[in-house]
Amino acid sequence: MMYFYRQCPQGHYPYKIQPGDTLIHIALRLDKSVSEILSANPGIDPYNLRVGENICIPACPPNHRPIIIQPGDTLYQISQTYGVTIESILEANPSIDPNYLRVGQRICIPAACALR
Repeated sequence: MMYFYRQCPQGHYPYKIQPGDTLIHIALRLDKSVSEILSANPGIDPYNLRVGENICIPACPPNHRPIIIQPGDTLYQISQTYGVTIESILEANPSIDPNYLRVGQRICIPAACALR
């Protein structure tokens, strides 16, 4: 069976449904809520996800940039790189564990405030 490729709007990224996926598992794995995923994908049946189907996952709110955690990354190092506080990163990503960043995890970094 062939599925149409879902074009994701700006601020979203595609995710391909894998065998065994449920919206709850996807939401937990990607640090999103089920309602956020449903809002980004009108018309999908949450009880009948099709393996191979692409859905759109919200990336970050306005004035935030997504980054992917790399080996060796720490919140301190990320805060220094992007000129933001550790607290602002945690506020933008309430579900992350600051002591255990997962390689490949996508987090949102708030825009740095201009110094006066």
